[in-house]
Parts: sequence; structure tokens; C-alpha cells
Amino acid sequence: MSAIGPETNWASEAVEFLADTLPRDPERDGWNDKAMTAYQIGCEALVALGQAQATDWGAAPLAAPALPAVLPRWDDICIAVLGLAAQHRLLSYRNAEGNAPPENTGMGGYVVLRPDGQIPDPAPNIGAVGALGPARAAEDLLPLLEALGLIAEGHWTELAEVVLWRVQPHIWGMDLIGDPRFKAAAELAAGTVPQEIQVAFDRMVAISDQDVADAIARQEQAIAESRLRFGPKARIAGLPTPDRTRKSLAFQRCNQLDWIFFRRWRLSDGWLKGPQALRALEIFHDPLAIQIRRAVLARLYPERPEFH
Repeated sequence: MSAIGPETNWASEAVEFLADTLPRDPERDGWNDKAMTAYQIGCEALVALGQAQATDWGAAPLAAPALPAVLPRWDDICIAVLGLAAQHRLLSYRNAEGNAPPENTGMGGYVVLRPDGQIPDPAPNIGAVGALGPARAAEDLLPLLEALGLIAEGHWTELAEVVLWRVQPHIWGMDLIGDPRFKAAAELAAGTVPQEIQVAFDRMVAISDQDVADAIARQEQAIAESRLRFGPKARIAGLPTPDRTRKSLAFQRCNQLDWIFFRRWRLSDGWLKGPQALRALEIFHDPLAIQIRRAVLARLYPERPEFH
């Protein structure tokens, strides 16, 4: 169900929302992703839904848009919709008392607090269910959330859980790592790694002395080029130590490992293969995928804590 979705016209309704809500490019016909996560994933969703072609700035509409015979994953489209809705403040997640979190604003992340006596936040119109807390959605967003099967009778549905585990609103304080279902999913993922992914894992967790030496050499070359460009008196960081370089390489490879899980693993289906993988969107910044990556690597390579 999490790949296919409910028996509604959810795909067409998702297309309408994405097309109307994504920012239009001011100079070209299409949608500009502005290098922002919610917009990038939204543009990717429009492409997967047969409405647009990908560009290096977002997505351009097709001359003859049509839903594909095989739809992209329902849960991935839900992530695109929820992310875009939150970005446009059409959806806000609330704590148990129904309050919204303090608002961050500006490049410095300043927190805006509501003064005493000011009008309170509108009450939630999506009720909590289990570990899923309450939320407030714009009235015209509710029909889409219902069509997607995420809400029913004013509450999150059981089906919504597999989606919202991938959102993990901070205000809900979700502890998935301690959930028996998370542990079972991690055990299954560790025990069923496809051969080509296992090869990639083995390669990425093995940081050799030569890898470290090559990274230091690249940095040395970059420093030399910077001195030629900016002059010998320019303030340029020195060469990192081998230990620092090794840690940096491990950090970079953790990111590469995350992308394997973003593309090839889903909670409800485990490892995606063949046509299954082709239906998946590249949902990056997926906290559940990162948590599973850490749990799986801890099981497969207990001696390499830098990858856990």
C-alpha cells in the first residue's frame, strides 16, 4: 500500500497542488526550485508524475503532460506534498497542547516568540494518533490530504505513519530508534543487503592510508593553486593532519551511504530492486533513511563506529 497508495485519484490531485504551489520561474516557462529542498523534491515529483522534464533550475512543463502508466511511489509523493505544504505554511505540526513551535526567521535563525496576550495559534484540525502528534492544515489542503489517505475524520490515519516517520517533526519528539518496528526493519535491512550494495558498503567503509594520502595531496594542490591566485600573503588554511583527513573522508562517505538508502530503501518494502527502485524519488534529508543507515552499518561493521 505504501508504494501504490489508496484507491483515489490522489496522483491528479497531487499534480494540481504541486503545479499551483511550486514557485514559477520569472523568466522561463516552468517551476524554479531555488535550490531549496522542498522545491527540489516538488519539481522531481512533477517530473515523475509525467508533467514536466527536469532542468538544472527546476522543471519545465511538457507539451503533452500525462500521468505515467506506472505511478511513482505514493509515499514519496506524500513526502513531496507535505514538504511543500510546510514550506508555504499551509501545514504546521503542533505539540500535545496544540501549540506551534517558535518561529525561526532570518539567516541567523532568530527565534520569534509570541508576546503574552497576543492571539493564540488556530487550533489543530488534524488530531493526534499514537506517536503522531496534532497538526494544523489550511482548509483547502485538507481534501488533498484525505485523497492521499493521510487523514480521515479529522485525524492522521494508520497509513500516514509510514510517511510521517520520514518527516519526524521535531515538536513531536518521536523516538523511532527505540520502536520494535524500527529495530525489526534494521535487522531485516542488514540481513538482506543486495550484492551490489554490499560491495559498495565494503568499499566505502574501508579508508586506506592511500586514500588519506591522496586526499592530503589534493588539498595540498588546492592550497598551491589558491596561493597562485590570491598571492603568498593570503590567509589560507594549512594542510589537515592524517587523522583529521581520515575523519573528513568518513564524513563524506557517510553522506554517500545515506544516498544509497535515500534511493534504494523504504520502510514498508525494504531494499528496492529493478522496477521498484525506478518508481522511487530521491528524497534526500530523509531522517528515517539516515537512522536506518546508521543502524545497518552498526550491525554490519561494529568495528567502524564512525559510520554508525
